[in-house]
Amino acid sequence: MANLRGSEKVLAAWKRRTLSEESVNEIAESLQDSPAVVEKAVFSGGENPTGLSLSLSLKGDDMDWCGSGLKNWITWHRKHGGNPIPPRIFTEGIPFPDVIRLELTYGDARDFQRSLETDRFDQNAIAQIKGR
Repeated sequence: MANLRGSEKVLAAWKRRTLSEESVNEIAESLQDSPAVVEKAVFSGGENPTGLSLSLSLKGDDMDWCGSGLKNWITWHRKHGGNPIPPRIFTEGIPFPDVIRLELTYGDARDFQRSLETDRFDQNAIAQIKGR
């Protein structure tokens, strides 16, 4: 990667401030085959979303996917950047969990503006949240 001038760095940061359609599609694709149930999806930033917060739950044999969900989250941030809130993992049931809940943020999701609660997360839900 070539060294960027100061003005180019500022413009690159400006361009990365919002979630692109490509980056949102990557999140949706990572969840397409996932057994996780999306309990809540919240976009922040209004008309030009800067972040997305997801609350996912996994039960029974599906709990093994938890590691894959975290891997997808890390891979997304390495590619797209952002200012994420560290992931949170909650378990229900001791010593053997009945439910694992993951709370993941993508981009900069500190100012939640719009939310959608859904049973499954797919391309149509993202389009609805983004107002398309």
